[in-house]
Amino acid sequence: MHPRLVNWFIQRYQNTIQTDPDQQKPWAKLWAVCIKEGKQPDFVAFCQGMIRIHPACRHAWEFLRLATQDDESFDHFAFVKQATRLNPYDENAWEHLDAEYQHREDDADLVAFCKGVVAMHEDNLFAWLRLSAIYKKCGKYSDLATVCTEILKCKPDDVQTWCNLGDSHATRGKYDDAVAAYEEALKRKPNFLVGWNNLGNVYHLQGKYEDAVRAYEKAIALNRDDAAPWVWLCLAYFDMGDQQKAQEAVQKVEKRLPLVASMLAEKLAEKSAALA
Repeated sequence: MHPRLVNWFIQRYQNTIQTDPDQQKPWAKLWAVCIKEGKQPDFVAFCQGMIRIHPACRHAWEFLRLATQDDESFDHFAFVKQATRLNPYDENAWEHLDAEYQHREDDADLVAFCKGVVAMHEDNLFAWLRLSAIYKKCGKYSDLATVCTEILKCKPDDVQTWCNLGDSHATRGKYDDAVAAYEEALKRKPNFLVGWNNLGNVYHLQGKYEDAVRAYEKAIALNRDDAAPWVWLCLAYFDMGDQQKAQEAVQKVEKRLPLVASMLAEKLAEKSAALA
């Protein structure tokens, strides 16, 4: 094909895509012409330019991946980071970034990247949420508390963040603060099972067994097939000195969760032997 005609077709398809980037057909035609005429680098550059302007354009990401899959010189990871920096409030860009980091399993680099984003954009919820997940996974509860506070500035009704804040306080022995955080979560979502269970755990740690029992019973009422609150309810009864109710809890869970009941029976036997 004559070079002028090639350039005409390329320009035509590019103009169509720029007008409506969600149409798949002109993308496919542009890709076919560029491959046939040795214009692959131009196609890659066009995809990159579209992503920088329209990071939510699915076809641009798909064709960029297709065009560079055999090109070892192309650093897709670096490009995705660049696209996310340019569009720090675009959810699609962050999803592609997540995929890259999941492949690399490099939490330290993701932390550095997110910190760089929030240094420039203090209200960037996408970066704060990823920092929260990493700090929780790594057990960095002091950092988690700081991040949760920042998230709640942007999203004050996020119950999971209130729960994460409670976890960070509880793990560091700040039980009153933990209770307050869980109560904030439950105020916003009264049927939040994890919140009731974790609240019960804090009361349990404080030796407030009756409060713990009430919280565990709330969790059980929300989902009688969830093992965690049954386990903690049984142990709370035992620790408060009511072995009969502990045994009754084992009996109640036996039909639903026989393995849990068996484990609890063994645990209670061990505790009873230790007291004897």
